[in-house]
This record gives sequence, C-alpha cells and structure tokens, in this order.
Amino acid sequence: MRGIPALLLVVALGATAGCNARGSVGKRAGEMDMTLPHEPSPVAHPSSPVHSISLPHDEAFAPPGPGRDAFVTACVVCHSPRYITSQPPFSRAVWKGIVQKMIDTYGAHITPTQAAEIVDYLAATNGAHLIGGEGE
Repeated sequence: MRGIPALLLVVALGATAGCNARGSVGKRAGEMDMTLPHEPSPVAHPSSPVHSISLPHDEAFAPPGPGRDAFVTACVVCHSPRYITSQPPFSRAVWKGIVQKMIDTYGAHITPTQAAEIVDYLAATNGAHLIGGEGE
C-alpha cells in the first residue's frame, strides 16, 4: 500500500517532465501542427497552460424522408445511422423482411406502426427504385 502514493508521484512527475516553464508542452522542431487548415490558429493567453482547437462538427447520416423519426428512434439503438449507406439499395419487400427479421430474430422493440414507417424510410432513402431496380 505504501508504494501506491510513490508510484502516483512518479507518474505525475513523469507527465510534467516535458513541460516548459509556463506549464504547457513546448513546441519542438518537427512536431505536428494540430490546427486545422480552415480554422484559425488556437489562441491562448501567454500565461495560460490551456490551449484549444475547434474540430468540425459531424452530423450523423440519416437523410430526410418519410419515417426518419421512427428509424432514428428504433434503429439507432443497435445500428449506426451510417449503416444504411453500406447496404445495397433493396426493394420495399426486402426492407420489410429485414425489419421483420430485426423484430423476430433480434428482439427489436418496434411496434407495427414503427415498422411500417421504417420500411417507408429505408425504401425512400435506399430503395432499389433509386437506381432503376425493382419497383415498389
């Protein structure tokens, strides 16, 4: 038990060993500049050890369409919204079978109304008709 405080002290000292006198990590030759090309350089008060950068905001992929709310509410619990972009464009009948499989096989908590809305959404945003495939 006596070794834990000493270990914490060593770790704390090791973490601060690379800091300059102001308490922030100094920029060494060859270090990567972490600012984004379209963003202004990070600004910090010279005496402050805190620096910040702004990262671009990434919206989850779920294009607008009929049934989008049901899709986002019920499907994103288990799947990434971008997951549908990796699927081929299926007919409405295939999407209906996939949604039913999620309910029957995987126990998705989806009401019949939500299932119909989700099928509408998947067919509208990633249906075979979009590439001239099978009809609805």
